[in-house]
Amino acid sequence: MCGILGKISLNENLTINKSYFLKSLSLLNHRGPDDEGYFINRNIAFGHKRLSIIDLSKGGVQPMFSSDKSSVICYNGEIYNYKELKNSLKQKGYKFNNKTDTEVLLNGLIHEGPEFIEKCNGMFAFAFHNKRKKISYIFRDRIGIKPLFYSINNKEVIFSSNVNSLISLDKINKKLDKESVSSYFSFRQPIQNKTFFKNIFSLEPGHYIEIKQNKVNIKKYWDFNDFFLESFEDKGEKFYKDRLYDLVKSSVKYRLISDVKIASLLSGGLDSTIIASILNEEIGKNFLAYSIGYSYKDYNEFKYSKIAAKGLNMKHIILSTDAEKYFEDMEKLIKLRGQPLTIPNEISQYQLCRLIKKKATVVLSGSGADELFCGYGRIFSSTDDFKKIKNKQIFKNLNQEKKFFINVENRYGRKNFSNYLEHFLKLYNYTDDKIKQKILHSDFNHKKINQNIRSYFKKIFDNVETKNYLIKMQYFFQKYHLKGILEREDIASMASSIELRVPFLDHRIIEFAATIPSKYKIKLLKEKITLTSNLSSEVNDIPKYILRKSFEKNIPKSILQRKKVGFPVPLHFWMSNKKIKEKVYDTLLSNNSLNRGIFNMKYIKGLLNDRDLYKFDGSAKIYQGSKAHKIWMCYNLETFFSSIE
Repeated sequence: MCGILGKISLNENLTINKSYFLKSLSLLNHRGPDDEGYFINRNIAFGHKRLSIIDLSKGGVQPMFSSDKSSVICYNGEIYNYKELKNSLKQKGYKFNNKTDTEVLLNGLIHEGPEFIEKCNGMFAFAFHNKRKKISYIFRDRIGIKPLFYSINNKEVIFSSNVNSLISLDKINKKLDKESVSSYFSFRQPIQNKTFFKNIFSLEPGHYIEIKQNKVNIKKYWDFNDFFLESFEDKGEKFYKDRLYDLVKSSVKYRLISDVKIASLLSGGLDSTIIASILNEEIGKNFLAYSIGYSYKDYNEFKYSKIAAKGLNMKHIILSTDAEKYFEDMEKLIKLRGQPLTIPNEISQYQLCRLIKKKATVVLSGSGADELFCGYGRIFSSTDDFKKIKNKQIFKNLNQEKKFFINVENRYGRKNFSNYLEHFLKLYNYTDDKIKQKILHSDFNHKKINQNIRSYFKKIFDNVETKNYLIKMQYFFQKYHLKGILEREDIASMASSIELRVPFLDHRIIEFAATIPSKYKIKLLKEKITLTSNLSSEVNDIPKYILRKSFEKNIPKSILQRKKVGFPVPLHFWMSNKKIKEKVYDTLLSNNSLNRGIFNMKYIKGLLNDRDLYKFDGSAKIYQGSKAHKIWMCYNLETFFSSIE
């Protein structure tokens, strides 16, 4: 796992200042503290910071060249099935000088070109250049586990694992993208392939950039939308249960390939416990499992992580954090990321990874299972709400209909939606549109921004050729929502020089999960026709049912039957701390903040002086829509703005 930085010329006339290039490369030190390499000629400039995981010798130093020096690669990631691919290439006459997956990828690209990636099981972002054929590729893995940012001008393509080094290398105009700022309040991340800067983009997962004959083309090499169409053919619960079990076990075993020590994240929830249970079988007892939380009631899952650790004989390490350390690390992480953070617990993940680094360099996470198997029960089950809203004939009498629409109004603040996209946006918006318009300056063109959002979301939904709303929603969460989760997990781990692996996001599992009929993902126990999904989910249905069934013999029953909980941060309590309160006030009400023209300062002042800012009613739900959380989002943005000045 590493950091990469580079330029590729479109006209074989690259001019670059070597010392400036190395200075920009040094901004990736956290991603690769073990070694450094670079190569510069008139065509390309490739820089690499190495975090040694496989083959710790100098043989793994990058950029790496082919035996005839005609091709070179600069690579961040892991190809888990590299040994099988290596054997195949050996049979075709290729020779190898080291034990790395990098050399396998390099020779595979020489032999087959981009088609070789179809054989690769892994996570990756890399740049490849073939001098003889005068062609270059910049790739990002299928689902977006590894980041790849880029900018294109009429002379060259610039790329990096991190926005900061990209800006430093080329002095790209740091003009903010206001649409991305607006999207941040709505969805915690920009839409499309945008970043917070007008001229910097994120390469979409499953895509690559081809530079050939002075032209730049962005191409898609993988998607999973068509696999959903197979879900209409029901092969029976046992088939899906057994196949899923085998795939997850295979995926975890692949992700144990390492020459450094491996640990596991353990929240006490279903997904991380499944991963830990397989680790326990494969590695043996007393491997390291880590949990983080806070001392306040409802702000940790220590009870359940301890149950899992005891039941699986794991060595369990728990971390708690405090307010002042949290806000100090928040500033550090924003600077390392070069963009705003997404959610408050991102800092806590960073703190936990720093602790893990003392004992291990690779950690396994349970991320992705919620998106693949309908783990967000109240959201995914809400498709039934929409069906009932649009089909009143389903009710047996007027009394049933009346009760249901009272629940609809209580949940949504309205009784009808013109289409499924309007319904989804009402659910998915992190910040209500009316509140967002109060927070942001009047210069924001909310009408145009919202039109662009709807157009983008519709494009994703329409990419699955079915009228089934639940299937469309599943595809959306895997295609868009997951990107934000993976990006924050990457920066939280790599900021600590830790490689985080996500077994559930093996592309074989993603493709197979799409073929599983939805009724095995959300198991309906009994239908209460008058209830909306927020009242019935996890009471009258079982989210992630097929995953639970697949591993019901492997994990403690109390965890198997747990309801899903979030990972809130006690912002209400912390913002009552005098030192923290003053810091937030000074930042948000500074002249820089005022002159930036991002916030409606009158509304921000009102939020800061609201006595309800520190109130808490004991539920994690209130945390997300609370005044303290809105303040955190604004403080996060302003801290980011200040860091790039």
